Amino acid sequence: MSDDFKNQRDRYMAFSLAAADLLVEIDADFRIVKTVGATQALLNALAAEIAGRVVTDIILPADRSFARRLLQRAQRVGRIEPCSLRLDQGDKPPLLINLGACHLPTQNNHTFLTLTVLSNVALTERDETTGLLDASGFQDIAKTALAGDPSKAPREMKMVRLKGLSSVVRGMPKPQAHQLLGEIGAVLRAQSMGGSAAARLSDEAFGYIPPAKGDTATPESLTKDFKAVAVAAGLAENSFVPTVMSLELSTGNLDQDSVARALSFAVTNFCKPEKTQVMSLQESLKTAMAETVQHFDSIKNLIEDNNFSLFYQPVVSLKDRTIHHYEALMRFSDGRSPYETIRMSEQLGLMEDFDLAVCKKAIEMLLTRPDVSIAVNLSGASVESETFRESLRQLVMPHRDLVNRLMFELTESSEIKELDAVGTFLRWLRRTGYQVCLDDFGAGAAAYAYLRSFDVDYVKIDGPFLKEARENPRQRALIRSVSSLCKELKSEVIAEMIEDEDMVRLCVEMGIGFGQGYHLGRPKPLLMSTTDMANGRRKGFVDSWG
Repeated sequence: MSDDFKNQRDRYMAFSLAAADLLVEIDADFRIVKTVGATQALLNALAAEIAGRVVTDIILPADRSFARRLLQRAQRVGRIEPCSLRLDQGDKPPLLINLGACHLPTQNNHTFLTLTVLSNVALTERDETTGLLDASGFQDIAKTALAGDPSKAPREMKMVRLKGLSSVVRGMPKPQAHQLLGEIGAVLRAQSMGGSAAARLSDEAFGYIPPAKGDTATPESLTKDFKAVAVAAGLAENSFVPTVMSLELSTGNLDQDSVARALSFAVTNFCKPEKTQVMSLQESLKTAMAETVQHFDSIKNLIEDNNFSLFYQPVVSLKDRTIHHYEALMRFSDGRSPYETIRMSEQLGLMEDFDLAVCKKAIEMLLTRPDVSIAVNLSGASVESETFRESLRQLVMPHRDLVNRLMFELTESSEIKELDAVGTFLRWLRRTGYQVCLDDFGAGAAAYAYLRSFDVDYVKIDGPFLKEARENPRQRALIRSVSSLCKELKSEVIAEMIEDEDMVRLCVEMGIGFGQGYHLGRPKPLLMSTTDMANGRRKGFVDSWG
């Protein structure tokens, strides 16, 4: 070997190692031929020991299918841009790396890889089964990419629907279902920008952002890949049928807020198959604005026309099953979802109006039914508003005779930032004579922070938090500690989502005094007296909150 050739080879090797921590040469079967660089540090083996192993074995198992697809792509097209995946470190945490690949058919059909450790990188949360982002993470990546260098910004977003996938997954054993979903995730990640811009948006809806430069997969090639995945899983090739839509990502004159809103609408809209799909960000924003105005007018009319009703679900003493009070819940005659309507009201800034309207309707019921007590929900966003707090004061002050029968239940407390202002208002309610309940009390330090900040008469244990106590002794211990703490604070505890008698017994064992759920009484438009027992059986008179 001449000195010039040797110097040139060494120079190229130095350039390569300046940009990567490890160079790996693999053959056509993906077996390692040679490594140069930090082999011992990254792979915990000498170069001679690692030779002959399949290179995907060094990758974290959850990313191996994705890695295989990247290498297959490199063999087809010659070179792939670096993609992020995780290097298996055995008992240690995996290393996030960038994997680059260049295939040279003239060099014995070998492929040359670069592995670069990505240090101090905040990992975006991904689904462990598919390796995909959720809808929120997907939109964040898209916004970041579009806000950067225009010459490197992606041109389009691909939206993929796999019709029939959810029923296929439900009919498979769990391990096979996870493997199928992992392969689907690998297909999408392999086509995405940096291998990281792909997401599962719903059970059957997916999305990915192709690289700004280079060839992108056609709908036909994607369909072929998904058919191969189905067959490999032992399914008929048409078990789930893919349809692919492209969303043009040209931002034009849209500002960042408009881009975010347009992306959110496009992603949400795609998850609803019955909706007409938009084709560009500008069209998405225009449609989103039109739908927002329509929703605003519709909800505003509901409130102004008093076009909603209240259903009442009993909260029951677990000691003797007497009805302690009712929680007022909204219902709509046109069949619209209360949850979706409330969520939209919060987004449109109409929740304050809704909370006041519900409170007015509950007061009207109390004036006609002196034998019942009702709890009204107040959202955290509403109570943070000084205007709302003053409006509520003006509403309740003429009805001081209702203080023993009107209760306020603080919901969505996790959204509250102005703890001092809200705490002061809740103390005013209690000094006036109204009782207050803190809803959705669950796991985490935040729940205890709210209990410390707010003086309340009742604490309602979050349903999912309570359900875990059935099988989890640790959870039962936590709830017992909450019950004990509340007793010290002179607050009663309410359990929600009680669905059977076993849960009633468990709640009593954990020191919970009151319960709510279908087993104790479903929401109904008509009220029994609070002197009645759940299910309509008479019991002794209950005059106040207890």
